[in-house]
Amino acid sequence: MTTQVIKVFTPIKRVPTVVGKAQNGQKLPFGPYTLPQVAAASVLLLITSVCTLNSPVNPAVMFVIGLAVTAVVVFALGLVPYTGVRLTSRVLWLGRLVLLRRPASASGMPVDVESSRNTLFVEETVVAILAVEGGR
Repeated sequence: MTTQVIKVFTPIKRVPTVVGKAQNGQKLPFGPYTLPQVAAASVLLLITSVCTLNSPVNPAVMFVIGLAVTAVVVFALGLVPYTGVRLTSRVLWLGRLVLLRRPASASGMPVDVESSRNTLFVEETVVAILAVEGGR
């Protein structure tokens, strides 16, 4: 009997890169953070600092408002599930749905007059599926 080596190649799964520790080795509060969260936090904090220095509003109030907006945006980005699809692609897709008020196809196929003529709207309903014991 001979032994055969079988190699099985599986696709690489995209794993999000996270930042969980500071340069001194301490864990970040409420972390780890994904790269989109870090990028959003740095951009929003930069905008907050510029607005704090150039706004006629009380600088302390402007800074607190900027920190609150930054915290909410970073928290909201943490709730976005990681599916392997780039976040920029998802934002562009969502922006297209919001800005272009015409039918859109998730498959990428263009929606034209002919396809809209043959498309049906199926009313959303609730279906109850009951399990039957005994294999009947």
